[in-house]
Amino acid sequence: TSSSRRESRNAEKNGNLKHPSSKWSKGRRNKANKSVSRLHHSKNTPDPVRGSPFATVTYSPLSSKKESSDPSSTTGSSSTSKSGQIVYTYGKAQLLKQINWLPSAETSLDQEEPSAKEINVKHYHERGRAAAALIGNRGLSVGLQVSQFANETSKYMFDSSYDRVMILNDRIFENGSAICYRLAQELAAVSTAKTTAASVTTALKNGNGTEGETKVDTEDGLMVGAQMDVEEDFDGGRKMAADWFDGIKVHHVDFPSSEPIRVLGRVIIDAQTETSTTGAGRKAVSRLSIVDFDEQTLRQTRLDLSQLRGPWSLFPGQTVLLEGINPRGSLFTVQRVHHERILTLPRAPYTMERPLTMVIASAPFTARDDLLYERLTGLLHYCATDPPDVLLLCGPFADASCSLYSEVAETFEEYFEKIVGTIMGAVGSARTEVFIVANHDEVTGSFVYPTPPYRVANFYKNLHFLPDPCLFSIEGLEIGVTTVDTVRHLLDGEYCSADAGDKVKRAVGYLFHQASFYPLNPPPEDIPVDVDMLNEFGRLTRVPNIMVCPSSMNRFVREINGCVCINPGFLDCHETDGSGSYARLVVYPPEQTAEVLGAAAATVANGGDSNQQGREPTSATVVQPSPASYIACQIVKS
Repeated sequence: TSSSRRESRNAEKNGNLKHPSSKWSKGRRNKANKSVSRLHHSKNTPDPVRGSPFATVTYSPLSSKKESSDPSSTTGSSSTSKSGQIVYTYGKAQLLKQINWLPSAETSLDQEEPSAKEINVKHYHERGRAAAALIGNRGLSVGLQVSQFANETSKYMFDSSYDRVMILNDRIFENGSAICYRLAQELAAVSTAKTTAASVTTALKNGNGTEGETKVDTEDGLMVGAQMDVEEDFDGGRKMAADWFDGIKVHHVDFPSSEPIRVLGRVIIDAQTETSTTGAGRKAVSRLSIVDFDEQTLRQTRLDLSQLRGPWSLFPGQTVLLEGINPRGSLFTVQRVHHERILTLPRAPYTMERPLTMVIASAPFTARDDLLYERLTGLLHYCATDPPDVLLLCGPFADASCSLYSEVAETFEEYFEKIVGTIMGAVGSARTEVFIVANHDEVTGSFVYPTPPYRVANFYKNLHFLPDPCLFSIEGLEIGVTTVDTVRHLLDGEYCSADAGDKVKRAVGYLFHQASFYPLNPPPEDIPVDVDMLNEFGRLTRVPNIMVCPSSMNRFVREINGCVCINPGFLDCHETDGSGSYARLVVYPPEQTAEVLGAAAATVANGGDSNQQGREPTSATVVQPSPASYIACQIVKS
């Protein structure tokens, strides 16, 4: 019987323990010294780890966290209870009410739904396929200009110091011309206003109204400064070297003058000046200098910003047009700063025929001390339950700075293939287009910015790998993405007045007005920027409808220059409370007003040229609907 067998085994065991022989002891030592595979996922692996869709074979535990078996334990309950909490909302309320953000009603698949840690790829695939069958396969029109993207054939770190200087100088000319063009338009508007005021003054003098004459005289006095600026711009009497940018006279930065002049150049930090801070804790502005637009001489002059009035802000690498005096030619006293251009504002996606839903999430996708990807698993479960039209994921998926990846018993390429395969198996629906944006910190990617897109061996028809940065369109909706924390880097490197205003608006405005995804120069040491590749693949020539800028700053959804700028936060933010976040948004077909239809007809009548002056067409002449009227966004805790 079974009881007798147990008794005999126990007796044998006890006998061996009481009377160990030398042979048995030698065998025991050999058994202890026998080489045992260090590969985990054995019988001792916890069940939650076994059930993770992203589980891999490693030489060390997948997680260093000690999970308590006590059901009364509250570990992780705070972060779990916050999942699904809305922390930021943008757009009209009626737009948010017209779409069901919650998961679909329970089906037969939902009734036997396991826990989030036990969801497998097959379960994901079935849910996504069922949801696609209910909703229908409706393809999206995706526009990608591959020729403007960084790729594996792009050579990086091949530019010499001379090439970098020439590239930076070209950027000064391009941005400087755009800044001067805007200033010339403003001066022309002032001149037109003065001419109109003079006409009104003449008409009133011919009449008998002294009160109106006094009012016009006051307005005429306000125009004197503008008239002096115009006369200074078009005065060719000076013999010193100067240049003209779109009708604006610009002197070299070391040109001595006790009268106000304009200089054009790039802001730099004087390396010979010691780092110091003001009493308020802000960085001292005495370190700032400006490099001239002349690439042959590379003249530079220190800046004195003590005479500036009103809000101002500068950062290294910024192209600016400064007004001020330079009595000795060695210190330019700034009186006014010009750094904005006339932006090409985004056009509403009138070609869109139906609402477009998107889910946006950014790395890190797993905790710092494990490789379980629990937050990404939860996000994929949400997308499989209620599939969006677009799932945008910003890398890295396997951060090279995490030491746990060095213990993975697979090649990095195989491990990355497994991650991508798990994501696509979880979505499992041809309706959802998956966009994965590269990052230079990926273990399998190129350590350079701009970063070429990822590559995998398997083919997925609804998967799109994008470089970092990139600008693409979906159903006529232009979307710009960069996975580098540009906003944080710009704010950390900028110098500004105490009343400079909204810092997020400033940082995003730098990208638009400098026409670059990363205008900061020099960058931080951990950002491997290639100047040549950035000049070719990192340009931001127009303002997109949506700008995705993942940042370690507080989450935000802001409308800046007609663009909806989104910081979805990190899916696993590695904070003490462990609360990550992602963004979900819906875009409705905008309503076409009579003004828009009339402008479109005028464009067709002009042969498709909406601007016959040779400049890029702007949306200022066309009445565009507010983005909040057709775009709604929410940031949700994961």
